[in-house]
Amino acid sequence: MSGLIDLTGRRFGRLLVLRREGVYISEEGIHTTPTWRCRCDCGREVVVVGASLRIGRTRSCGCLHRDLTVERNRKRKEARA
Repeated sequence: MSGLIDLTGRRFGRLLVLRREGVYISEEGIHTTPTWRCRCDCGREVVVVGASLRIGRTRSCGCLHRDLTVERNRKRKEARA
């Protein structure tokens, strides 16, 4: 078993880790994973599983997906015009 990796103050994409929030317990109740409170560049705060931050699965509060979708649709609209 490894020690806890402190992510406080680190940046992952648009998220800045503020503090450790608690733990996520798997559906089976066997595994626990630390969760972290993060502030997104857009201002929202979210709680994220640490492993998702470290492997790059979670990079924002959801605003990144929205922004990429808006940009993709804008390009498609321009291409049709």
